[in-house]
Amino acid sequence: MRSILKIATLLGLVVLNASCTGSKPLAKKAAKLDESGMYAEAADLYLQSAMRNLRNVEAKIGLKQTGQKLLNDKLSSFFKAFSMGEDKEAAVNAFLEAKGYQERVQRAGVVLEIPESYANDFKQVKGEYLVQLYTLGQEQMGRNEFAAAEATFAKIGRLEPGYKDAGNLQDIAYLEPLYILGKAELAAGQYRKAYADLARVTERNAQYKDAAVLQQQCVDKGRYPIAVLPFTTAGGASKAQAITMQAYVTAALTDLHDPFIRVVDRENIQKILDEQKLGMSGVVDEATAVSAGKLMGAQAVLMGTVISSSESPGRTQRSAKEGYESYQVKELNAETNQYVYVTRYKPVQYTEFSMVNRAQLSISYKLVSLETGQVLLSKVLDRQAEDQTRYASYEGNAQALVPKFNGTVDTRSSARRDLASLLAAPREVKSTAVLANELLRSSSALLAGSIGQELAGKLP
Repeated sequence: MRSILKIATLLGLVVLNASCTGSKPLAKKAAKLDESGMYAEAADLYLQSAMRNLRNVEAKIGLKQTGQKLLNDKLSSFFKAFSMGEDKEAAVNAFLEAKGYQERVQRAGVVLEIPESYANDFKQVKGEYLVQLYTLGQEQMGRNEFAAAEATFAKIGRLEPGYKDAGNLQDIAYLEPLYILGKAELAAGQYRKAYADLARVTERNAQYKDAAVLQQQCVDKGRYPIAVLPFTTAGGASKAQAITMQAYVTAALTDLHDPFIRVVDRENIQKILDEQKLGMSGVVDEATAVSAGKLMGAQAVLMGTVISSSESPGRTQRSAKEGYESYQVKELNAETNQYVYVTRYKPVQYTEFSMVNRAQLSISYKLVSLETGQVLLSKVLDRQAEDQTRYASYEGNAQALVPKFNGTVDTRSSARRDLASLLAAPREVKSTAVLANELLRSSSALLAGSIGQELAGKLP
């Protein structure tokens, strides 16, 4: 343990010496620059040197002298701008630059002085500049130059947080143009655009004017009810799959979280169908669908057909593989006359298994507008899914099992990892019924997504 600590201590000293070594040449270069009158450049190198090694006394002494000269230059620039009195922004920025340099040097362990008279002058000019900015921001607001006003009040916030009501005015400068735009879009019947802009307002300030009320008006006026009619079947598809598909599509449309899409309740749909004496097999054409949809209070109806559905269960395939099992043998070493353990390998067999289950689904659907009778969207989805497993089984010591390659023991670590993965691989595979149901669910999500995109692009 002591030897380890000693090594660690020595390594620490090596790192420290390396940093010190990198610091000293910089300090020497800085000294030469200072001697030649280039104190600004010297101050920069002294600062770098001191930051690399906070124990470098030579760098700190040089930084104290040259840094103060450089700081004085920056303060002189501030005083000049302050004395002229015209460009208050330039004066404020000059002092802040000097203050920033003082703080950077202080992080290196060197304190530079800013006379109190300069701090008092800065306090005065900053106050005047804040008044100037505040007045400018109000004028920009009055001219509806909201972007410029927001930038102005943001500048005030950076210079003095909490100054008067600048923070509130900055919010207004951001919110008001969005509010005005959203209100105009609502009046023009552009409900989705209006909703999006007003949502940006309420996200920042939920109580801003009547933005929340207008946002709800957008939804009320732009809402688009859709009736998902019972799916029909064709080919080998079952009635149960059609019922499941309708339920999944209804849920998927709801999960879009599109405030403008409202799905007509399934119970209301079935009630209307029963009243019209229409069973699932009765709703087969657009004319019938349009008639039923209008009775449901929908603006569009979704019709779909499960064209085909098939399940293909796989058969377990197995194959015998040759390998080796390692074991230890105690042998006498003739040279050292000592017993040692030697690894030996005996040929064995293990078994690899594989299986693939598959399912296929084909559906067609169309979205029909009840206002125009136009087919808004019509598509066919052909999809398939599969799940497979491949694993190995060995009745002996699986941890000692080694693969065979080119007639001999394969000792490569990658080959042994692959075999270990096969031995530990899952042995279960999803049933075809599970795969078929997953296809119904995922296809419903795709269907709902395509409808959402279509309506978002076409509806106001």
